[in-house]
Amino acid sequence: MRVDKISVRRISIPFNWQVSHNLYNGTETEAIVVVANDESGLLGYGEGTPRTFVTGETLDKTIETANSLAERIAANEFHTFKALTEYLGITGSLELSQQYPSAWCALELAILDLWAKRRGKPLWRLFTQKPVPDPYVYSAVIPVVTEQSLSPFLSMVKKLRLGFLKLKIADKESGIAALRLARENLGPDVDLRVDCNGAFSPEEAIAFIEEVQPFGMSAVEQPVPKTDISGLGFVTSRSMVPVIADESMCTLEDAMQLIGQKACNGFSIKLSKCGGLIKCLKLLDIARANGIFCQISCHIGETAILAAAGRHFYALSRQCKYLEGSFSKYLLREDIVKKDISFGLKGHAPLLTGPGLGIEVDESILKRWLTDEGPGSL
Repeated sequence: MRVDKISVRRISIPFNWQVSHNLYNGTETEAIVVVANDESGLLGYGEGTPRTFVTGETLDKTIETANSLAERIAANEFHTFKALTEYLGITGSLELSQQYPSAWCALELAILDLWAKRRGKPLWRLFTQKPVPDPYVYSAVIPVVTEQSLSPFLSMVKKLRLGFLKLKIADKESGIAALRLARENLGPDVDLRVDCNGAFSPEEAIAFIEEVQPFGMSAVEQPVPKTDISGLGFVTSRSMVPVIADESMCTLEDAMQLIGQKACNGFSIKLSKCGGLIKCLKLLDIARANGIFCQISCHIGETAILAAAGRHFYALSRQCKYLEGSFSKYLLREDIVKKDISFGLKGHAPLLTGPGLGIEVDESILKRWLTDEGPGSL
């Protein structure tokens, strides 16, 4: 396979509702889509969702970096999957790729999608013959909202009969109120966990965890700011529920530091923040070897490209405790594929078995939401 051409585009699709949490407030996607062509004109797609508050990436620098890295890849020819993955591993370890994981994630996914399509195989089949059996069970994720606004979200969770729910909270009082309302509305059987997005000091986090125990919280995510690793360890050592690292866990080095300091019980792994599928598979191995459970997660605003990639990633995982993503039909005004792949009743979604990512991007829809023009446009 020769990578004949790579284009990097900026897209913006409005949300159906305001999205906010302690570190982010938005009304539309902020993403790049990478399209890779082979010599026959076949297309592979990738997506990156830079989040400054997580990895320090800006959208403009992500696009600039993706274009720079694309110049290294375009016109290269690969004859075996081993040669391809070795090349991706080397290029993904460059300082530029590590500084801008969303850019590298989009490029790597586009190349892997293209390779798998050429062979008529689903992407997960490139790595295993025995995927995790479906149906896959997704969690609902509710952003920070007022207590009054929370009720419609809970009604949707109840209507879809979802068994897992993550609530994002901004402070102790509203967090307690949200958990209480969720438990009252959903009953005792729904698994409820909380994402604090670094809202607390270590002592405040412990106080919060103790106070919400009557509501049966199953886990707490990123209770302290991302750089406070010792504080995260303090919470983990005293918490009555498992502690998940999210913003604190972006790289392989982050993972080893967290493990070395016994700073968490779980990793939240996102393809975009962690630099693509190959690096995320390594994170899974590290977690498994050290008794850390994993949550395969997503950034708000991902289209079906990253949603599909996340599902292929889950197909390659074992012993993952929570799965998030694949909810674009509930969030985006319009997705960029011809057939929706969002989860449905009970949070269930199937293994994707079509070639590549197993989705068909509708280029007319994609063009509608492009926010830049110039050379390389689709």
